Amino acid sequence: MNAPKPMSTKSGSLLIWVALAIVVALIVVFAVLRKPAEPAEAEAEKPVAVRTIAIEPRRVEDALQVPGRIEPLQEAALAAERAGRVVELLADKGDAVEAGQLLLRVDGRLWDAARRRAEIEARDAARDLKRWKELEKTGAVSASDYEGIQRRQEAADIALEEAETMRSQCDVRAPFAGTIVDRLVEVGDYANEGQAVLRLIRLDRVKVAFDVPEQDVATLQTGQKKAFALAALPGRTFAGEVTFVSDQADRASNSFAAEMETDNADGALKAGMIAQVSLVRQEREDALVVPLAAIVPRKGEHYVFVAVDGHAVRQRVRIAALVGHEAVLESGVAPGDRIVVEGHRGLQDGLPIEEVAAAAPEAPADSAE
Repeated sequence: MNAPKPMSTKSGSLLIWVALAIVVALIVVFAVLRKPAEPAEAEAEKPVAVRTIAIEPRRVEDALQVPGRIEPLQEAALAAERAGRVVELLADKGDAVEAGQLLLRVDGRLWDAARRRAEIEARDAARDLKRWKELEKTGAVSASDYEGIQRRQEAADIALEEAETMRSQCDVRAPFAGTIVDRLVEVGDYANEGQAVLRLIRLDRVKVAFDVPEQDVATLQTGQKKAFALAALPGRTFAGEVTFVSDQADRASNSFAAEMETDNADGALKAGMIAQVSLVRQEREDALVVPLAAIVPRKGEHYVFVAVDGHAVRQRVRIAALVGHEAVLESGVAPGDRIVVEGHRGLQDGLPIEEVAAAAPEAPADSAE
């Protein structure tokens, strides 16, 4: 067998040059395809779009909103004072009644008989006394006998008064003008002595019962006017006069019970409605107010960003009070400052900003009716 011929030196050199050419070609291709790095924009120099408002001094009420409940000015569970079967029902649920109006009657025949007996006894006693009085003038009877006749006549009058009272207690009458809200018996039912048969409330005037936190009770005095509103009656605001502030706190909540009264001539306020009572702690004139969302808390302090010559300037502020969704500022800003209210999250002191459409400041709340 013939041995393979060794590769010539000339062929080996050619292969090496071909490989080198391929490597160089690849390097050129990669260099051409590689995109040159673009200079990075300085993001810090790009203006940040923000919305601002101008601070204008205005009057602000620092008020606490507490829930209250509408209650009747008067309410009573009317009971039968004498036991008996119900024979008449003269009023029903929803009826408006006057003071003294007869509403219900139980069977009073036994008391009618007792009254008639008492009337007869009183009449006889009065006749005997008259006769004995004539005899006493002539000296025909002793003083002690005459006094006995007098006592008999007095006892007969007392018995008659008692019988008439017992008979009247078979009738249930309205103690005040109001509305029947519940009837608890039917004709033919037996009503026990003292059993509630009707419920009556007065709503031409109503009470608003509410609780006052301990830290605010000192600001509440009887005679003050306080505004309140109800979600059930949107668009309407009412006012009542404080008539009661408890001297003792509730042990569970440590709050103080309070009440105020108001007219309800149109009947719009119903017993059980929930009210929001506005307790004004303080009225501030020329207050500098910003939306609470514009304030940035950092390490226990509070800041806002003010737009100055196209840049955001961070200002430390001191909050005097929180009023709803706003903060009353005590220091750190001045009238006319433009405060950043949107786009300030992540904003840094000194960054350029671009103000877009400015937000209009909120109008103050309407006063009570």
